[in-house]
Amino acid sequence: MEEDWDAIRQQRHTGLRPDDWPPGVYGIGLDSLSLLGVHEKENKIYWDGHEIITRSIVRLGTKELWLAAIASLSTLGCSCCLSEM
Repeated sequence: MEEDWDAIRQQRHTGLRPDDWPPGVYGIGLDSLSLLGVHEKENKIYWDGHEIITRSIVRLGTKELWLAAIASLSTLGCSCCLSEM
């Protein structure tokens, strides 16, 4: 069965959305899942030929890095003192 891609693209949103979703975000229908794809070698996700980019990088600033280093050294120092008891 050959897909009618133009019809799928026109009906990609169901028009339904929960009240707590951001404005402009709608559910997708089952037929619209045909627009979702995965690159076979890179395992990247694509929607209608466009790569979906996700970001979950946490970067600490200078102050946070110093605090983390001090906390780590303090923990290490306490564990060394407790092991000698």
